[in-house]
Amino acid sequence: MNLMKIASAVSGHVMGGDVVFDQVTTDTRVLSGGELFVALAGDHYDGHDFIDEAKRSGAVAAMTSRPVDTDLPTLVVADTRRSLGQLASYWRGQFDIPMIAVTGSNGKTTVKEMMASILRELGPTLSNAGNLNNEIGLPLTLLRMSEDHEYAVVEMGMNHAGEIRKLTRIALPSVVVVLNAAPAHLEGLADITGVARAKAEIFAGLNDDGLAIINADDRFAVYWRARARHHRTLTFGLDRPADVTAEVSVDTEMLELLIRLPNDSIEVKLNLLGRHNAANALAAATAAWSMGCTPEQIRCGLGNVQPIKGRLEPRRGAAGSSLIDDTYNANPVSLDVAIQCLAPRMGKRIIVLGDMAELGSRSRDLHSAAGEMIRHAGIDQLLTMGDMAKNASDAFGLGASHFDSHEAVIDATRSLLGADVTCLVKGSRSAEMENVADALTETGS
Repeated sequence: MNLMKIASAVSGHVMGGDVVFDQVTTDTRVLSGGELFVALAGDHYDGHDFIDEAKRSGAVAAMTSRPVDTDLPTLVVADTRRSLGQLASYWRGQFDIPMIAVTGSNGKTTVKEMMASILRELGPTLSNAGNLNNEIGLPLTLLRMSEDHEYAVVEMGMNHAGEIRKLTRIALPSVVVVLNAAPAHLEGLADITGVARAKAEIFAGLNDDGLAIINADDRFAVYWRARARHHRTLTFGLDRPADVTAEVSVDTEMLELLIRLPNDSIEVKLNLLGRHNAANALAAATAAWSMGCTPEQIRCGLGNVQPIKGRLEPRRGAAGSSLIDDTYNANPVSLDVAIQCLAPRMGKRIIVLGDMAELGSRSRDLHSAAGEMIRHAGIDQLLTMGDMAKNASDAFGLGASHFDSHEAVIDATRSLLGADVTCLVKGSRSAEMENVADALTETGS
């Protein structure tokens, strides 16, 4: 790409002459040379302050929202965040390749990884790195698209209404997958109905021939099918009638599925924990089948998927214990899923829980309900950290303890570990419970 050519796509003007660039980034720490640096601004940072650093690190041009004092060629736009999306939309339009987009309150990163693994059995596939799924991460993913890619699969996240609508209109997917709606991001969406409406925005990017894939087991399935009524639809489900179903065998180490497609069946073994991952695999298989993948390609692709860091990731705990690291994020539904993975374990079962964020005015009640849910599941001990999580320990009652720091909860938990103990660590990103999980592993200190 060159600066002059993209100027019209982002309604900007070039200062300092034209230049060719081969990648786009918003982070000076990952520059390797030849990139366009996009100077984003937020509440606590301003990328314009790092223009000189970007140049020293190899950037050949910058996109800015105001003229800056630099000899680096710049593309000046009204809003760099919006223009990043416009640039990604322009670049997406240069490639006519099938794209799958997935959204949901829970499971979207896992399903994205599953689908990418299957599609790579067909050919080179672009996917989000990690969970780069928002108005910054998705455009950066699309800007990595090249002539080498034959397929693309992306996840779309949000924390307010309208965000997924913007993302899907940038990505223009040919297939969309809606997994579920759960009490998450309630601060920006008021209630779970608001979450379901926000997830339905993904249909706005589908063309007339597009396919909508919907989880028949979710309470909002009928609503989503109505919202997608102008498109072809497929459903998947474990508990309710659907186009694609499965029989599931669950143990503490892996999953076995017999997936029933409309015209075939597939036996699959997954190296993942939890019945919810059977539903995730079903979603991925449905999407892959719709793209023309064979049963063998689906079986191999799913079989190659490994646990994702911080998402029900089995680890060796200290003192010979077993650790389940589910610290990537937390909401009441994902906590319930994690409890279902822990509860059948033999021996002593412990949960270390940090705050579940973005639950709005219902946060206190939902944390109390979490404590009751943990107690009813027969979990032996609950250790909590965080202002809201204290409500969970209070509701759990005898056998619960609350702590004010990572260090304190780590020390207390470590004293409980042994060969017959399984410990689940969970919390929202803001709780930084990964620090606890790391300290409780076999090599943690």
